[in-house]
Amino acid sequence: MTLQDWYLKQCSITQYVLRNANVFKGEIATQISEEIRLIVVAEQKPTQKIYYDILNAIHLTEKQVLFLTPQQLIIPADEINTVIWFIDITLDVSWINPLTIQTTSLNQLAKAPQQKRLLWQQLCQYENYFHPHRT
Repeated sequence: MTLQDWYLKQCSITQYVLRNANVFKGEIATQISEEIRLIVVAEQKPTQKIYYDILNAIHLTEKQVLFLTPQQLIIPADEINTVIWFIDITLDVSWINPLTIQTTSLNQLAKAPQQKRLLWQQLCQYENYFHPHRT
């Protein structure tokens, strides 16, 4: 423990450690390519059957979906023009965006017809974002 650490501890000052300093240096950036039609934000990449069923139903391939953990989502909400689906994530107020979908865990969603219906209605609203060149 350094002398500075000791003084901070004596003053009951909590030290925060930056986990990924490269983010601030611009070395790590999430690139959203033109082929991305949906951003999925969850603690772990979905592997449930319902997830793949939903992608099939909206005619998206895994190449068209960008998966991010909440820690990787460092882009401000107003800078994203892609539909963002938060799975079992509590949204911060700063993430109010008209292209945001929020659902419970996929396991719970699979057992809840009313929640599936609501998700489907939202997905239908964003059809033009998933397939912008369809007429």
